[in-house]
Amino acid sequence: MASGTASAASASSSSFSANRVKRVRLHWVAAGLWLAALGCGSPTAPDQRAELEQARARWAKQGGLSYSYVLERGCFCLLAGRRIGITVENGAVIGAEYLDSRDTVKQPLLVYMLTVPDLFDVIADALDARVASLSVSYDPIYGYPSHLAIDYSATTADDELALTASTLVVHP
Repeated sequence: MASGTASAASASSSSFSANRVKRVRLHWVAAGLWLAALGCGSPTAPDQRAELEQARARWAKQGGLSYSYVLERGCFCLLAGRRIGITVENGAVIGAEYLDSRDTVKQPLLVYMLTVPDLFDVIADALDARVASLSVSYDPIYGYPSHLAIDYSATTADDELALTASTLVVHP
């Protein structure tokens, strides 16, 4: 009978150990999820929506409706890799030229030329879409996005977009 009690005690102890291991694992998983959640909403991480709104406000104050700037796209898309000088008048693109050849961008392609508000909209759309990765730098004086890099999906190849805006000159 003593051996039956010993095996029952051993089975009970084994069951207790297995339950304890499960609880410890569950605590570690819960702790990991909690830490991951903290990282997603960390107060030390930049609030990209607030940065966007601050930059829009700086552009509204310092920028204008008429300006010229250089835009370069990095993507698997039309006009990728070409530096393009864009002229905007009264908020609308009126012309553009390829800076490598000094050729004028043909009228049908002007729809692909972005104004500064369009650049802000690309960022807002990326934030709304909760893209896999978004990195943005803003001009400290005018507030326009000087560089943005978007990876729309971490599991999709060649969906990335990079835009670099430079040499902005506001026209009176």
